[in-house]
Amino acid sequence: MKKIMELSLKKCWVGETEKIVYDTREEAEVAAKVAEYDHGGKFGVYKCEYGDHWHLTSLSH
Repeated sequence: MKKIMELSLKKCWVGETEKIVYDTREEAEVAAKVAEYDHGGKFGVYKCEYGDHWHLTSLSH
């Protein structure tokens, strides 16, 4: 029997968008590189104004 691992990500609301929370800048930067590989485009990171954590942002227009 195959086990499926469930991944639970922390999230917070930024404006009207629910965003994934990264505890450190380094963790967010790694996630940005993975997102670039998986989805194409460029991603940046920024410190959340509502908490002590980080989020990704799309730099592609």
